[in-house]
Amino acid sequence: MTQPGLQPVKVRTLPDAGPSARTIFWVKFAISGGLLAGFLLTPKLWLSSRLYPLVPVFPFLRPLPPPWDRALFASMLLLSIWILVRPRPPKSIAAFLLLTAAYSLFDQSRWQPWLYQYLFMLAAVGLSYRRPDDEDRRDSALESCRWIVAAVYFWSGVHKANPSFGDVSFSWMTEPFMKRLPEAANHWIPLLGYAAPVIETSIGAGLLTRRFRTAAIIGALAMHAFILASIGPLAHNFDSVVWPWNIAMAFLVVLLFRAPRERRLHWWARTPLFQRLVLLLFGVAPVLSFVNLMDAYPSFALYSGNTNAATIYMSDEVAGRLPDTLQEQTDVNDSGVDELSVFDWSFAELNVPPYAELRVYRQIGKQVCAFAGFPRDMVLIVQGKSAWIGRRQQYTYDCARLAK
Repeated sequence: MTQPGLQPVKVRTLPDAGPSARTIFWVKFAISGGLLAGFLLTPKLWLSSRLYPLVPVFPFLRPLPPPWDRALFASMLLLSIWILVRPRPPKSIAAFLLLTAAYSLFDQSRWQPWLYQYLFMLAAVGLSYRRPDDEDRRDSALESCRWIVAAVYFWSGVHKANPSFGDVSFSWMTEPFMKRLPEAANHWIPLLGYAAPVIETSIGAGLLTRRFRTAAIIGALAMHAFILASIGPLAHNFDSVVWPWNIAMAFLVVLLFRAPRERRLHWWARTPLFQRLVLLLFGVAPVLSFVNLMDAYPSFALYSGNTNAATIYMSDEVAGRLPDTLQEQTDVNDSGVDELSVFDWSFAELNVPPYAELRVYRQIGKQVCAFAGFPRDMVLIVQGKSAWIGRRQQYTYDCARLAK
C-alpha cells in the first residue's frame, strides 16, 4: 500500500540483466578505460601541431589544422569517458568508432596494436547493444572478443620465435631482475627467452580449449605481471602506453575466459558476419606478415624484436640545420657520424613506437631531408625484418631518391 497523496516509485531495471550482460558491461569498461588511458598518455599522437611527420594513408589527406585537431581529440576523449560510464551507449560507440577510425587515416603512426584491438572489441560490444534482449547476439559479441584476445597472445608468441627476441629483447627485459638474482641465474634465465614464444603461443591456444583454459589464464596473468615489472616505473620505465594495456588484458582474460561452463568457441559455421570478419583479420590474416603481405603491428609483432628499423645518418654540418628539438634527438656514433633513430624520436615526441613499415619510414626520411634542405650527405637506412621467404634486406635512400 501507499500512503494517500504519494505515488509509487517505479524502479527501472535493465532488460538484459544477466551473466552475459554483466560480462559485456565489464568488457566495455575495460576497453574504454584502456582507450582513455592510451589517449591521455599519447596526446601528441593525435595532434597535427608537432615535429614528427604525419603520414596519411592517402596522399590527398591533409593534416587537420589547429585548433580543430585539438577539438577533435577532445571529442574522442569525451566520447571514451561517456562510453566508460554509461551502461549501454550504442550510438556513442558508433560515433566514437567512426570518428577514431577516420581520424587515424590522417596518420599511420596512430595504427598502434592496442588501438586496433580495442576498436574491434568495442565494435563487437556495440553490435550487442543493438538488440539488448538478444542473448545470442551478446554471446556472439563475447565470442568475438575471446577470439581477439586469444589471437593476440598466439600471434605475439609466433612473432617472437626469432633469435633477436631471445638474444636482445628478452635479455633487456630481464635486466632489472638479474641484479637481484643469484649469479647462477645468469646461465638459465636467458634460456627463458627461447621458451617465451612457446609459452605465449600456448597461452593463446590454451584459451581456446576447455581443458587447458585455467592454466592459460594463469600463464597470461604471470606474463603481464612480468612485463609490468620489467618495463614499469620501478624498472625500465619504458613505453608507458602499454602499461594500461597490460592491465586491461589481464582483466579481459579473466573476465572472458574464467567461467568453466563456457562452451567451446565456434570456428565458422553458424557464426555472424562480424565474428567471421574477426576470425579472418585476427586469426588468419597475421600469417601474411611473414611474407611481407600484411603490416607488422596489426599482426601483433610489437616487442618481437623483428620489425623494420630506420636510422637517418648525416654530417655534423647537416645536423646543425635541423630544428633544435630534433637536434636533441641526434647522436654521434662510434664512427663520428651523426645519426637520428626514428624509433627514439617517435618515443620522445609521441610516446609510441614508429609504425614500422618501409613506406612510412620513407615519408619520415623525406621530411627530415626537407628540414635540412635535401642535402647530399644525408641518408636513410632501413634494416628490414626477417621473413619466411627471402633474406633480410637493408634499404638505403638518399635525399634525392626520397624527394621523388
